[in-house]
Amino acid sequence: NGEKADMVGLVPADAVMSERPQGRGYIVLKPETAFPWPGDLGQMDAIPAHEFHYSKLENMEKDQAFAYDVKRGQCINGRDGYMANNLIAGYAHMRSTARAPWAPAFAQFVRDKKNKV
Repeated sequence: NGEKADMVGLVPADAVMSERPQGRGYIVLKPETAFPWPGDLGQMDAIPAHEFHYSKLENMEKDQAFAYDVKRGQCINGRDGYMANNLIAGYAHMRSTARAPWAPAFAQFVRDKKNKV
């Protein structure tokens, strides 16, 4: 309704809410080279996922790091998983399955980080 409010400032963009969905349905992701816990996912060209959101991000600089290239879907201007420090922020959500086993790779990533501390 034209209202503006400050967010925490972690994602360098303006989140704009819409009355209609900005992304909805099945999507296909491909990990970027910067993806922090590739495991078996790093070798995949097509990771099935889903998105459903009423917001979109605007005024984001183009040289930001992202975890995924979006082959099908909207997400954040054709990419998803904005990366900053230990944050990956995105619209995509996926199940960890035999076809896309992200959870074991993520758990190993966390164990590796913990062991370095």
